[in-house]
Parts: sequence; C-alpha cells; structure tokens
Amino acid sequence: LIGALIGDAAGGPVEFQPAQRGPWTATDAVLSAEGRAALAAAFRLRPYTTDAAPYAQWEDQAPPGTVTDDSRFKVLFFEALARAEGTLPDRATFAQVVLDAHADTTGPHAALRRAWLDEFAYAARWVLGERDEGARPPARAWGGIPTMAGQMPFLPIAALHPGDPEAAYRAVWALDFLDNGIARDLNAALVAGLAAALDDGATWARIEAAMRATDPFGFGEVPWVPRRLDGWLDVAHAAVAEAEGRPARLYAALERDLQAETWWDAWVPMVVVFACVELAQHDPLAAMQLVLEFGYDTDSYLQVVGAFVGALHGPEVFPAPMRATVEAHLERAHGVTLAEWLTLLRR
Repeated sequence: LIGALIGDAAGGPVEFQPAQRGPWTATDAVLSAEGRAALAAAFRLRPYTTDAAPYAQWEDQAPPGTVTDDSRFKVLFFEALARAEGTLPDRATFAQVVLDAHADTTGPHAALRRAWLDEFAYAARWVLGERDEGARPPARAWGGIPTMAGQMPFLPIAALHPGDPEAAYRAVWALDFLDNGIARDLNAALVAGLAAALDDGATWARIEAAMRATDPFGFGEVPWVPRRLDGWLDVAHAAVAEAEGRPARLYAALERDLQAETWWDAWVPMVVVFACVELAQHDPLAAMQLVLEFGYDTDSYLQVVGAFVGALHGPEVFPAPMRATVEAHLERAHGVTLAEWLTLLRR
C-alpha cells in the first residue's frame, strides 16, 4: 500500500511531462553498480509545477507527496470494502461507490471529482441496471481501448489473498467493470502476481511465473490466439536483452515495441515495470527511478512497481520521511489513513 502511494506521488509531478533523464539514462552508458546506487539515491518526491487537473493532482502546484487518480481509486476501493462489512464487495457495491463519488458536490474538489469519474460513471450505471442516457455499456469506455484502469483500485486485493494468485485473479475479475478486452486478463494477472509477491520467499521470477500460470478462464487455450500476457512479458525480456545493460537503449526499444496508443494501455505499465526491474538487476529504488526517467504515464507505472517493491521488501525500503509525507497527504486530502485500510483488510 505505501509503495503504491509513494510511486503515485513520485510519478505525478512528471506525468506526461518531457522525460527528465539523468547521466545514466540520457547517454549510452552501461548501468553499473555505481549507476544503480546513483539512481536509487535520486529517487525522491517532488513538488508539482502544474495546475490541478481531474486525472492528476487536485491542487495547483501541489506539494511533494500529493497523489493522483491512481491512489484516489484506491480510496474508492476501500470505501467499497468498508460497505461490504468484512467481505469482498461485489461489482454493484463498487459501482455504487463510484457513482456516489461522482455525485458528491461537497468540498473544494467537486468539479474535479466529477470530471475524473465521468467516463467511469457511465459504465457504473450500466452495471447497476440503468439504461437511460446516463448509462453506457462498459465495453464502450475509452472507445473500447483496453486500459490499465483496473490496476488503480484493485492492487490492494492482493493483500486479501497473499500467496494465492488464483483467488486474487478471480476477485479482480468479479469486481472489474472498468476494463475492456484483454485488459481484464492482464490487470487481474498483475494482481495475481502481487499476491505471489506477498508469499514467503517471493522473487521477481516467482511473481512472473505466477502471472503466467494463473489463467483460470483459459486465455492461453484459445485457438490461434496466444495469450497476450505471455507475449507482452516476452517483449519486456527482449527489450532488456537488446539493451545490453544500457537504459537509453532499453527506453528506445520500449518506445518502438510497446505499440502504445495512449501510454496507459493495459500492457504498458507491466512491460515498463518488468523491463526496468530486470535491467536494474532487481535493485528496488534504482528500478523505480528507471521507471520514472522513462517518462509518459509515470504515476501509473510507478504505483505498480511501488506496490511490488513494497510487497517484496516491506515499507522500510522507502525512507521514513517519504512514507510520512505521503501518509500525511492521504489523511489531509482524503480523510483516510493506512491504519484504517489495514483494519479493513484484516476484517
């Protein structure tokens, strides 16, 4: 949880800004042990230099530690978990939470909140059985593009099923009306991998193996159509092999091969994260900085890698002042705490 929040807050200030690449990523340098240490030391929280926006931060020139929609969706998930009173919420409960937030006219961010949730509210109304002009089938969301939307609220489901990737996958699938097409499989598999990361003795290799093996609905058995999850993980490894230890070459290979239409396509965070982690030789903070310096949808990529880093290494992998800053913002801006979230997960 803290890793996902820190990743979001670290990536938010540079999201879709020109990539800020340093000496180890802007040149053709091979990333050495010295380079990994330098990247890890460079990882930090930055202030925002942009005005508030619906999908970004909700304060003009916000201070370091401010989160974006990636974390706000987790706030909604935990609200649904609270309403479910000790069980996993069903799809209707989560849809109602989305609609209630969309309709909330209180507070200084009401207009931003509504604009953020407009597209999702159409699908939520459809899930709840409405068929008027305010409801649209989930399959039309974002023009039918398979996005990483489900990665925002549903990563915490892994904590409900530690060491049980299939249960985590099925739980995400049951809730997820935010995603289209292959995104439902990719995003559920990512949470399955995070559940594997919470198992004793977890490694990145075991995480990937769990993602590939967890396929309860047989996406890998479809005639003539390989499972996209396997193909995209293969792209990540191929990009690392081509880079030969050079981050700049890795970035070039990713930009060429990701086939990104929006840079928040469902497979993009997964490929970027697994490629950067491998090239960083699994150094947690160096990998996070590599993801940051790649650019594009940085808050979304970093909340994914942050969640995995936190699951594998514990919260202490992040400096205490960084953790405190993000937790303070979560309580100040959203009125919730990590302690409350943990209580809900333990019910």
